[in-house]
Amino acid sequence: MHRELGSQGLSCFSVSVDPLYGKEQEDAQTRGRVVAFLTRVGATFPNFLLAEEQEVWQDKFGALSPPVVFVFDRKGRRAAKFDPDKTKFTYEDVEKLVRELLREKP
Repeated sequence: MHRELGSQGLSCFSVSVDPLYGKEQEDAQTRGRVVAFLTRVGATFPNFLLAEEQEVWQDKFGALSPPVVFVFDRKGRRAAKFDPDKTKFTYEDVEKLVRELLREKP
């Protein structure tokens, strides 16, 4: 979606919540797994690795488990939160909303 709709104003980023344990070797292994996954799926947008305990991001995101997708409109207001713990969703659902929002005037 980022590759297809980026020129229309879509900005994407991802946050990995894979655990970091504070030991350099384990942190490097986690980063390696995350980078391998992102490379395999062809991610071309910014990606971040969150180094917080599970309870912290669960509280901040208001979610129990990934993937959670937040969609914001052109003014930076949250338009939707797709959370698998609350309702089932597909990425087609996300894309439909994104396309609707992109039709709005900047």
